[in-house]
Amino acid sequence: MANTLRAGRITGNPATGLCERICIEVNRVFDGCRQSANGVNYVLELNGIPPQAVEPFTFNNAVSNGNSELDSVVQTPLSGNRVRLEATVTIPVLVTFTDVHGNAFTATSTLRIHQNVVLNVPERAIVPYDFKVFAIFASGIGNFISSDAVSVNGCYTLIIKVIVPVDVLVPIYGYAVYPECTDDEGNVCNILGALPLFPD
Repeated sequence: MANTLRAGRITGNPATGLCERICIEVNRVFDGCRQSANGVNYVLELNGIPPQAVEPFTFNNAVSNGNSELDSVVQTPLSGNRVRLEATVTIPVLVTFTDVHGNAFTATSTLRIHQNVVLNVPERAIVPYDFKVFAIFASGIGNFISSDAVSVNGCYTLIIKVIVPVDVLVPIYGYAVYPECTDDEGNVCNILGALPLFPD
């Protein structure tokens, strides 16, 4: 019998099996916007270069590493429940490089991107709205311009959201029932044992 108490597509009547209304706390997204940029040049100041790394260094890549944040936030109210948001998106970055002996090392840096956007916000309430950001950055082109700084050509995508923590009622089918874990190695051996010795 198929396990109906698991995540996946619904077949048949979606109301079949509903058994309860529950209250859950979630972040409701009221508005948001996305921005992407390619082939932009940045200078990354490096921190935590290992002392055993011997110059000259060769840049390998730089990627976002961790949660991004909004800093220096300034809101300007506009008409129609809109605000102009000015802020700096701070993205933690991990830089990989090699030293003169070909040994690979990493260092950390921070990329800061200024944003000036207009977003819709909800009506004034006891629970206030807030802004959240998700950002990803990557670069495979760059070079060291000093012993602790690299100039990179990279790309990023960021999403800024207007959120409010809310309590909502949702219908549920009960708690999820998980199937037993299968032994992947055993399955591989079964498949291997079923193969013919020689192909047709």
